[in-house]
Amino acid sequence: MGLASRGGASEPARAHWPEPPPVRGSSAERLRLNLATLPYLVGPVAFALVLVLMRFGYVAHVRWWVWLSVLVGVTVINVVVDRIYQARPSAFTLDVRVISQVAAVTLVINLTGWGPVLWAAYIFIALENMARAGSRVWRATVLWSIFGMVIGQICLNQGWLQSELSRSAAASLNVMGGFVLYFVIHMAGAMMEQNETALAQKEEAETHLRLSEDRFRSLIQNSSDVTMILGDAAEFRYVSPAIRDLLHYEPDELVGLNSTDFVHPEDLHAVQTLLGGDFQSHPGTAALEFRMVRKDGMARDVEAVVSNQTNRPSVAGYVANIRDITERKKFEALLAHRALHDPLTGLANRQLILDRAQQMLERARRSGVPMAALFIDLDNFKDSNDSLGHGAGDKLLQMVAGRLLGILRSGDTVGRLGGDEFVILAEGVSFARGPEMIGERVHEVLKPAFHLPGTDGLTISVSASIGIAVGDRPSAEDLLRDADIALYRAKGAGRDQSVLFERSMQSAAKERLTLKSNLESALEQDQFTLVYHPIFDLAGIQIQGAEALLRWQHPTRGTIEPDVFVPVLEERGLIVEVGRWVLNEACREAAVWHARGHRSSISVNVSMRQLESDQLLDDVHDALVAHDIDPALLILEVTESSLMRDSVATVARLNLLKQLGVKIAIDDFGTGYSSLAYLRQFPVDVLKIDRSFVADMSRSPDAAALVHTLVELGRTLGLVTLAEGIETHEQLEGLRAEHCEQGQGFLYSGPLDAGKMAALLDTVRAGRPVAS
Repeated sequence: MGLASRGGASEPARAHWPEPPPVRGSSAERLRLNLATLPYLVGPVAFALVLVLMRFGYVAHVRWWVWLSVLVGVTVINVVVDRIYQARPSAFTLDVRVISQVAAVTLVINLTGWGPVLWAAYIFIALENMARAGSRVWRATVLWSIFGMVIGQICLNQGWLQSELSRSAAASLNVMGGFVLYFVIHMAGAMMEQNETALAQKEEAETHLRLSEDRFRSLIQNSSDVTMILGDAAEFRYVSPAIRDLLHYEPDELVGLNSTDFVHPEDLHAVQTLLGGDFQSHPGTAALEFRMVRKDGMARDVEAVVSNQTNRPSVAGYVANIRDITERKKFEALLAHRALHDPLTGLANRQLILDRAQQMLERARRSGVPMAALFIDLDNFKDSNDSLGHGAGDKLLQMVAGRLLGILRSGDTVGRLGGDEFVILAEGVSFARGPEMIGERVHEVLKPAFHLPGTDGLTISVSASIGIAVGDRPSAEDLLRDADIALYRAKGAGRDQSVLFERSMQSAAKERLTLKSNLESALEQDQFTLVYHPIFDLAGIQIQGAEALLRWQHPTRGTIEPDVFVPVLEERGLIVEVGRWVLNEACREAAVWHARGHRSSISVNVSMRQLESDQLLDDVHDALVAHDIDPALLILEVTESSLMRDSVATVARLNLLKQLGVKIAIDDFGTGYSSLAYLRQFPVDVLKIDRSFVADMSRSPDAAALVHTLVELGRTLGLVTLAEGIETHEQLEGLRAEHCEQGQGFLYSGPLDAGKMAALLDTVRAGRPVAS
């Protein structure tokens, strides 16, 4: 700031200084002037000198008017030829210029009678022409000079010119002079060629340096990232124009100010620690994230890379490249919240419930504070949901969640596992009158009828069955398992009941054991089957492919959904074998479609266990070969959480799969918590937007913004975006407005068996409508 003030004050004073007197031309300018006028001075000087030498008999006696005519003639001719060369420079005019000069010199030196002695005059011709046209002219000058010497010798031999030398002496001098003349001019040409090469290289280097500086300056001046140079005291010495967008300051406003004044006070200590003594004492680079304070007082999240370049004289400071990551941080925070909370109700989801339950169990072991888990299931919710529609059902769940939140302390947790299942975690003073009292409070708070908006004043009464598990358990999963067992007992007791878990309640656990046992033989007995969920192009409602979904046709329990038995398959280690069967069966059915002329893709879900197995690559290859499937029509779907399990190994395995030609899709994207920076690492082709985001598009601005961001993200990375769970025309139009490319949901079609799927493909090919 001080330097800027002194510089500004000096400008007005300069306006009153007198104009300096004109400077005389430099020595270089005078030299150029002499070189330009030298040809015009040679003639008069040579004429005077010849007259003097003839007076004393040192040169051949030739009448003065002959000399005058020769000198004037050759001067005029050379000046004219030089003007022609200057007007039209070319190899031809250059040769003419050299010939005219050589002819002039040959005539003049031989008129003196001492021609063979004065051969050195040709050197001056060569030097003058090389100075004018470069080293390339030395060959022509040597050639014509030797030719001139030969002509002069012929004239002497014939007696056409007088000579002070004998013919033999003149011939000897001409021969020796020719050799010396060649080597002198050749050497001068070689030296000039080297100088020209060096000069050209220097000019090329200077031009490259200027271009590099211009490119670097353009990058800095036009980059959206801020570049700044800081001094030893952390003061701004240079700030790029991008600071206007980041902090709303002009660069000149910041130069000289201390950079730490613009770091958020809560982040200042961390920044000073990271960029403290160790960093300042050695050249190196540090990366950090912190907040900076804008001119209007708002904070912006930034990502900075600071380089210690104090040892470089051209910098002598710290170079910082700063990027605004505020929007990215907001989006990651939204994803983090989504990863741990139910998108419909905002309550804790299963992952967060398990984490909170584990924390409560550990506190209970340390301090003896009692804790309990209450597993809540709404009675007959399915009937209400089917009769009133999914929209009304969702509103009812939201209202139930609000009432449950209202009866708990801030330290307790209420969450939703999915569907109509809720969990309450309570500890400490919540047990003043026993855990059963919390169950009674839940029953009481749910008794008043619910008034749903948009149902013409219809009221709905809701009851709940509650299973309660109290006390220490080995893990949070065990605690919820026992509460779930108690819940089944409550439902069996007539609903709207609370039941406290007892050790004797093992029937539900036994049933699960039976389920595990049955799964061992389900594959051998062909109890598994596949259904196919069509995937449509949102723009033209054309079938692009289908997703293969696994079902278990249990001999006594009927159709069992994968949510029930797939976790058991993974637990028992059977998922890899069953996954191999699904892959082969899906490819077999796709081959049937292709044989009937339907070029539709087939999507197959791959579990975490499969993705971790080296056998997956062989399974995919064998299925493609066995059924002669185009690899580009097979899409392997993996969940976001599976990708993040071991990202390095996963990327390697996915790249091997991509080499087979198959495509990779991320299923339920956004429901896990992964940094968006990881997405670029994975060789992904399709990004599937989770149904929970689509369902909330019309109700939640956050959900709509998130869908917009995910579609834009897919477009930026060159991925196909596919929305799941499209059930209403409003959702369809919203996704079309966002230019989402593909979708699936009950608005088009639910999952179909193989025969109905083939019939649907025939329907679409026949041009009959599928959905509106």
